[in-house]
Order: sequence, then C-alpha cells, then structure tokens
Amino acid sequence: MKKALAMAMSTCLLATSLVGCGSNESKQPEASSTPAPSTEAAASPEASAEAADPSAVSGTLRFNWWGGDDRHTATLEAVKAFEAKYPNIKVESEYGGWDGHAEKITTQMTGGTAADVLQVNYDWLSKFSPDGTGFLDLESMGSYLDLSTFSEDVLTFGRRKGILNAIPVSTTGRSMYFNKTTFDKVGAELPKTWDDLLALGEKFSAQGLYPYDLDTGSGFPGWYNSIVYMQQKTGRLFINEDGTLGFTQEDIKEGLDFYKSLEDAKVIRTQEQRSNEAGTTPLYQTPSWLDGKVAGVLEWSSSIGKFESALEEKGQELVLGNLLTLDGAKSTGWFMKPSLLFAINKDTKSPEAAAVLLNYILNDPEAAVILGTTRGIPASSAAKEALQAAGELEGLAYEGTKQIEDCQPIIMSPYLENSLMKEIYKEAVEAVSYGTATTEEAAATMYEELVDTLESIAQ
Repeated sequence: MKKALAMAMSTCLLATSLVGCGSNESKQPEASSTPAPSTEAAASPEASAEAADPSAVSGTLRFNWWGGDDRHTATLEAVKAFEAKYPNIKVESEYGGWDGHAEKITTQMTGGTAADVLQVNYDWLSKFSPDGTGFLDLESMGSYLDLSTFSEDVLTFGRRKGILNAIPVSTTGRSMYFNKTTFDKVGAELPKTWDDLLALGEKFSAQGLYPYDLDTGSGFPGWYNSIVYMQQKTGRLFINEDGTLGFTQEDIKEGLDFYKSLEDAKVIRTQEQRSNEAGTTPLYQTPSWLDGKVAGVLEWSSSIGKFESALEEKGQELVLGNLLTLDGAKSTGWFMKPSLLFAINKDTKSPEAAAVLLNYILNDPEAAVILGTTRGIPASSAAKEALQAAGELEGLAYEGTKQIEDCQPIIMSPYLENSLMKEIYKEAVEAVSYGTATTEEAAATMYEELVDTLESIAQ
C-alpha cells in the first residue's frame, strides 16, 4: 500500500489546477437517525457514457460544508439555484466554521448520522475510509456525475485503495499574503527571503505592529512554516512518500528554533499574546487583523477570501507575497494539496439525487459562476471555462493557486494534517512559545511521538 501511495503522490505532481478555517457561526439541523443503506441499484461505471435524466430524480438531501462567510453565502445561493433547476430534489444545508467541525463530523461518521453530501478534508479519506469503502464509490454514479471534466491526476487525490471516494474541488497551498496598506504606512517592502522577513520585526515593532502572523489556534500553521523552511534547508521531506518521518530529531529542533526566532524578532506574536487577545477566534475576525496591526498571514489560496473581504470592508488592501526562500535552498519546500474534496455518504438513501447535486456543484456553469473561487480555482474543466468566460479567473485566490502550481511544489502527505499529528505540532509549538520546554526538549518529545503516530496511521 505504501508503495502505491508513493506512486500516486508522485503522479499528482502533474496536476495543474485544483482548512480552511471559517466563521464560527453555524446552522446545523439535528442529526437524523441512522439511514438505512439504499436499496436502489447504483449505475455501473460502464454506464458513465450514458447520462441519465437528472430531472427525473427526486429526494431530500443533507449537504454539509465548512468555511467562511464568503463560502457560506455563495454556496447557499448555489443551493437555491439548484433547487430551482431540480425542483424534485430538496437540500438541507448544514454549515459552519472550521473550529470543532472535524470533531463533529467524526461523531456523525462513527454514529451513522453524517450528511448525504459532504465537503471533506484530504486526511479524512485515510481516517474514515481505510479500506476504500468508507464513502460511496463515485464511479458507480457515472450516469449522473460527469467525471470527464477532471484529469486522472486530480482524481488520484480522491482515491483510496483504488476506489474513488471523493473528488477534489481544487488544489491549494499556503502562500504568504500581506496587508499592503500597513506595509505602505510603515514604508516597508514585501520580503523575498526568510532573512528579509526577520529583518522586518524591528521596523514594525517600533510602531506597535507585526508584519506576519501564524494563525496558530491549532498550532499547525506555525509548524507548517517551519517545515517549509527546513525542507528548503535540508532537501528532506518532513514525511516521506511511504508515510515514514523524513526529518531527524535535529531537523525538528532547528524547525522549532526557527519558529522561536520569529517570536524573538517580533515578526509574530507569541502564543500568549494571541490567546490573550482573542482566544481561539480565527485571525481574520480579530481586531489585530481588521485594524492592520498584524499585516501578514500564511493561508491556503482556497481560503484567503475571508481575510481579503474583511480588510476590504475596512478600506485596506491585501496582496499576494513572495514564496520566501533561503540561499542555497535544496528544494522549493512549499506544499500543494487538494484544497478540499466532496464525497457522498455510502449509506445515503438517495445516491442518485446526491450525485446530481454533486455534479451541479462541481460542473454546472451556473454554479461555477455563483461559487466563484470561494473553494479555490476549480479543477473541473467545465467550471474553469465558465469562470474564464465570466472574467472571474483573477484575484488573490487565483494568484495564490497559480503561484503554488508554478513553484515546483512538494505534494503534501495525506498524514500531515491528521488530527493526531496536529496535536503533536500544537503541543510542541506551545511548549516552545510559553517557555515550558527548550527547543531541544520539545524536539525530542515531538520526534518520538511523530514516529509512533505515523507507524499507527500510515498503513
């Protein structure tokens, strides 16, 4: 299996178009009782060329996603348009922010109360579908779901044990975005190297400002930033393609040292400073971001819209920064992954209706224009063509996606965002930031826990 995973991930480097966090506001209907498996015969993969009549399909669906207000607004509008086009299918929308969402879905998946159509994260495939049967095989829905608009390289991201569990909406990577209004006020240039970034701390701190932030409510962005730096420095992958740990204990220590150097240089706030201001509130909703006190963020291109719109309301401009590097870098260091994927509950009572909804959301030109780039640049050729014709393939989400695609990115391991792994990152980053452990002590603990965890999840 590990060999197959490595081959699939290598193949994905050819993909050319494809966490985010969002508002904590949510609308969640009470979970229904466990649905019985459908007794309706699913279309065979061979039937994919013979499209059925979607207008003849009926059913009631629950549709679940996470995101920011921009994604919520657009998706609700798309659902309304879908119901107008397919009046025999009713959709109950369930949505909210990222905080606590993964835990909620885990409860629903294990309890058999998950929605019919789900927006899923990359690491959920190995978590909820270890043998490839945790979600409906989407190739069985070929009569209602057009897969010809996706390259096989893109679909590979959604396969588990060779079974198509999910379809990537887009690809993404974390890029650096900066508040140009604040940078102009300070009289500073956007950094091009890690040394440039470190040098900005003194200039910004003199005015009580910070040039950058690692939105570290989960500890993940802080360690992600260090992974990129250390991959550039060493040429090693943090997680190898076979699911083993690629960094040495000394690599991890250097990564934590680099994180701490950003705090010490006043490039970023400490964990305590961030917590005292807003607890676990997402950065884009905090006064520090809205007022321009914090002037940079490391964010997925597919999720940057909420940061941008928040500043626009305040008359400030957010721009794409450079992908920072260091002299003698041995690799690009920066990652690419599916931004998010869509899957269908294997126990849905209405698989055909779910496939019709999914096809609309992914491929319909009307939906493409409504949804825009709220989930990144579409991987579907049909959706991308519709956005191109509408003149909407522009803006920060598009620029960020192209930046990552064009930088010879490293394909992110599906285990990097595993919840158990994230907890390890969080504990290490917090220990270093709060001073409860030295970087050497934190690295020793982190290394041991990463090795053990990868051995248990990378199967």
